[in-house]
Amino acid sequence: MVKRSSRRMVVRTAGALGLTALAGCGGPGEETENGDDPENGNDDENGADNGDWEDVEEFYFEGRVEAWTGVEPDIIDGEDNPTITLIEDNEYDFTWINEDGVTHNLEIRDENDDIVEDYQSDDGEEEGEETTLEGVVASEEMAVYICTYHESTQVGDIEIESD
Repeated sequence: MVKRSSRRMVVRTAGALGLTALAGCGGPGEETENGDDPENGNDDENGADNGDWEDVEEFYFEGRVEAWTGVEPDIIDGEDNPTITLIEDNEYDFTWINEDGVTHNLEIRDENDDIVEDYQSDDGEEEGEETTLEGVVASEEMAVYICTYHESTQVGDIEIESD
């Protein structure tokens, strides 16, 4: 007697094989689009050399419920909720434009989810409205930039580098 596989069993097996094939992706030895090896310690998860962050003074984002989308500097252009690197004690401006007409703001928080040094922008409620949080001085306690109204989708990590 020949045992026939159910469709459920075929789908489960195919899924397991697919996950097994993907398990080796992105391991050591992989290169980024620009040919850099991210394991060498000189690149961040955006593929940027840590030196690329040294001349950055302003970040520009498009705000949507789905994510903060990076516009400037070029190393975050087109990335949703990109991890950004700040140089300790340097001053930055965070500018964002409301792209969907839903209320947003931008806050800098620490690991305990507390706002750092009262760094929070005004609310932007209208589509096309641009808001800037000026004079943010980078410090070790900074962990994320986030929207109060969309904490699960509009949140990006902050890495702090010492000069």
